[in-house]
Amino acid sequence: MANDGKKYVIPRPRNIYNFFVALFVAVGSLCYGYASSISAALIGQPSWYDYMGLTIGTPHTNAILGAINGVYAAGGAFGCVFNMWSSEKLGRRRSIQVGCCISIVGAAIMTGSVNIPMFIVSRFIMGFGIGILVTLVPLYQSEVSPAESRGLMVGLHGVLIGFSYSMTGFITYGCYFAPYGQFQWRFPLAVQLIPTSILLAGSFWLPYSPRWLLSQGRSEQAWVVTQRLHASKEDPEDAYAHAEFRQMQSQIEFEKAHNAVGTIAQGKLAFKQKSFRKRLGLGFLVQFGNQCTGALVINNYNAQLFAGLGIKGGTPLLLLGIFNLLTVPGNLFNGLFIDRFGRRRFVFTGCIGIIVCLCGEAAMTAQFVEKDSTNRIGLGFGVFFIFAYVCFYSSCLDATMYLVPSEIFPMVIRSFGMSFSIMGQFIATVILLEAAPTAFQTIGYGFWIILILLTAIYGVLVYFFLPETKGMTLEDISVLFGDPVEISFEQAMNKQTGGMDTVGGDKGGAMELVEGDVGQKA
Repeated sequence: MANDGKKYVIPRPRNIYNFFVALFVAVGSLCYGYASSISAALIGQPSWYDYMGLTIGTPHTNAILGAINGVYAAGGAFGCVFNMWSSEKLGRRRSIQVGCCISIVGAAIMTGSVNIPMFIVSRFIMGFGIGILVTLVPLYQSEVSPAESRGLMVGLHGVLIGFSYSMTGFITYGCYFAPYGQFQWRFPLAVQLIPTSILLAGSFWLPYSPRWLLSQGRSEQAWVVTQRLHASKEDPEDAYAHAEFRQMQSQIEFEKAHNAVGTIAQGKLAFKQKSFRKRLGLGFLVQFGNQCTGALVINNYNAQLFAGLGIKGGTPLLLLGIFNLLTVPGNLFNGLFIDRFGRRRFVFTGCIGIIVCLCGEAAMTAQFVEKDSTNRIGLGFGVFFIFAYVCFYSSCLDATMYLVPSEIFPMVIRSFGMSFSIMGQFIATVILLEAAPTAFQTIGYGFWIILILLTAIYGVLVYFFLPETKGMTLEDISVLFGDPVEISFEQAMNKQTGGMDTVGGDKGGAMELVEGDVGQKA
């Protein structure tokens, strides 16, 4: 192809294989969502309290509930730390398999628990495995996705999380009507084994991340994966795949030449370089800030909140399922439109909507719940604001919180940065879920006011500091933070469309041309 000076536009790859790879790995999102919300379902099962010797509503029981959620989040934080090493040493795919195995052990112990200490230990183990999976799923998805549809691909993570949340509510609601006894709560716990086992079994057919393969010097394998991920009838010469491969290989070699590699070196480098510290701060902010809006507080104590609003029996569990089911279309909306409207706009809009909902919930709690009112209209508005909250959260924030940190880090610190960011989620979760039962009991609607203030602070920080990354390759995003990019995607594409007459021949020839160009300035 001779370059005539015109700007060539390669159609966006539409590859069903790429989509299903991103979709299947999101089974790990099912594991995370179900494990994270199962405590909310247990809270609504009287048989669980009876078996464990707990009395509903007492300070001791509230402390136990806080501990059950807290140790799970603590385990998740340790899982993130472990992932800093494993995702680089073992690779994304092998680390997913490790996370599945640990989660299966945790779920099995939890299902067979005979007392609270055993249950708490199982929650820590489960959190450890889930901490690995929830970090790796969006990281892996971002590394195999085309830039123009990365929001949709990573958005599948949020969609499956929302679906798993609703599964928790509906399964537990169905078990509520089973004969009174252990089956009511052991079966919902056992369901955790299903998605983890499916992901483990199918993971052996997942491709390795091409960026990780390149970082390990396995360029031939990386090219085969890249070509298959982006193969398209609209691009018979694999121009898009060649351009992305050239940019990935060039940038990774550039970063390795200028920076130390290895887990410890990544950590030192991440905090030493100013632009990397900024990325770490933003990744941590998005994860920590999202949880400060009260998402997991509302989800995990949903049954109690609905009970406080005058809804009794098994209905709170049904409403929990409906509440979480709304996150599925919300996250799907996010995935379909975030690549068009951008990350910043979604997050800021979500914060404004959530503040309005939390203000309404605080007012209804103060006016009706805390005064033991039987006003059905007022209590009904309390339910309305909870459902309005989940619409804003799922459509604007849920998937976005994973998309942003999955794309802002350069390859040289990506696994460390992603793991560090998601630690922010688990740290916030430990704080809020530990405090929530006692806070609702002691300060009542004041806890909603705290969440309102935290959400407002988060929105302001996003407005002033979060850059827009839509439509940019993972390598090009470095420009936004002032870091050098060895070759931009546009430059790589210009090379691809100018003077490479044999592109599209056999894979060996194509590989030779690509590697021959790597490292040359455009």
